[in-house]
Amino acid sequence: MAFDLKNILFPTDFSKNAQRALPIAAKIASITGSKLTLFHASQSALDFAPDFEKQKKKAIREASQQFDELIADLKKDDQYKYLEVSTVLQSGHPTVGLLAKARECNADLIVMGTKGATGNRSLLFGSVAGSIINRSDIPVLAVPPGGSPDDLKHIVFTTDYHEGDFQALLQTTEFAKLFRATVDVIHVAEQRSLSTEIKFRGFKDLVKDHAEYENINFELNYDYDFYPVMADYLVDNPNSLLVMVRYKKTFWEKLVENNHSKEMAFYTKVPLLVLIGDGELDHGY
Repeated sequence: MAFDLKNILFPTDFSKNAQRALPIAAKIASITGSKLTLFHASQSALDFAPDFEKQKKKAIREASQQFDELIADLKKDDQYKYLEVSTVLQSGHPTVGLLAKARECNADLIVMGTKGATGNRSLLFGSVAGSIINRSDIPVLAVPPGGSPDDLKHIVFTTDYHEGDFQALLQTTEFAKLFRATVDVIHVAEQRSLSTEIKFRGFKDLVKDHAEYENINFELNYDYDFYPVMADYLVDNPNSLLVMVRYKKTFWEKLVENNHSKEMAFYTKVPLLVLIGDGELDHGY
């Protein structure tokens, strides 16, 4: 399964978090030769203002100016000087508008900034980012405040050996080739058993036979709980891109349901790429 990117969609609310995430979207677009589209949806009470038309024109003018500033700042870097960048400005709900635009322009990837760690679990990635992760039909890359293009050089893929994980990992290795990244494939099992060892070795051999990528490692950990294990791993490997596969119940939904506030904070410190699994499952990460 190739990670064929032609159109990358980058939603922005013009915040610092979004601005810091833009170089990652630009880096991916530059390496893949993709078109980068900056998207902003304005959700306000302008419809009820007495001077609606005047306020609307002002909002459009201000947003257009902010788009121009973002692009000008980005293109100060010579590697993005000739990057094809377009802008889309809409009114309405950000999530609904973004997902509709993704379908309309046949976007292959959504890259967006997140709020990072907060004290409220429901705001783990921010309400808009969390909703997009749950509902998007295409991969989503969520970038925390400290994320940088260097994080793309070390990729951590978590697996529970679901049917769709194999194809998702092949897709991940194709993405890794773009950045000559190391890929660590990690499985967390509750206890040692022959069945666990057979699955681990079988999955490893299957991937090595089909991935055509040498810079890939496999790791098997034993613990009753997946989340603390991965949190510890991310502490030791902070400059990483975490890849997880979304099925019926997403990683984000599972994460906010678990009472691991300390561990959860670490997930907001590394970029998270959510791939779409083939088929739907009621269990798993």
